Amino acid sequence: MKRTPSGSVFGGLIAAVLCIVTLTGCEDLPKAPGVPGTPSTSIAAAQDPGQVSSGKPASVETKVIRVIDGDTVAVLPVAGLLEATDKHIGIPEHTVRLLGIDAPEMNYHKDAEPECGARAATDHLGGILPQGMPVTIEYDPGADRTDRYGRSLAYVITPAHNDAARQQVTDGYAMPWFPKGEPEPQRIPEYRTAADNAVALQAGAHSQCSSIGRG
Repeated sequence: MKRTPSGSVFGGLIAAVLCIVTLTGCEDLPKAPGVPGTPSTSIAAAQDPGQVSSGKPASVETKVIRVIDGDTVAVLPVAGLLEATDKHIGIPEHTVRLLGIDAPEMNYHKDAEPECGARAATDHLGGILPQGMPVTIEYDPGADRTDRYGRSLAYVITPAHNDAARQQVTDGYAMPWFPKGEPEPQRIPEYRTAADNAVALQAGAHSQCSSIGRG
């Protein structure tokens, strides 16, 4: 069938209108959230420009599996973001070393007793991070994301205590610390203020131990 010039123009106008409507509608569509009930990348993290340089999100949502000691916790792995670093009773887990603090050592793999305050620090962190608690693993933009063992070096954010590491310091079970030669984590100044108060009050393990960790 032969098309007339006016018919072609009319068809072109309809196509243009449909194109504009389609594009406008796409702008109003909501962003797809993570699957409910599973660890996922935080929506806020995905919009954080701080992740652009590393190509990875600034924070990741997951859940606590267990507390290992006063400055270390195991969480559920998240594919592509928190790879399994170990297995505990056959369950894969990702280990997070709380950035910016150090607690007394439990000495699990050494022929030595736990350091002064180690058991109390471990138990206290267990109260802050009970099994199954949803947490956000938040990375410091100026520090390494992982150590040589593949563990995350990060802040652990909770609904109740916000920053688990700061709470450990505030309550007297850990001290501010980071390796010499490494960039100073952003939260070190507030951890130092919290530590000064804890020492002055003889809070937590400070009432029993002459020193706590390497802080």
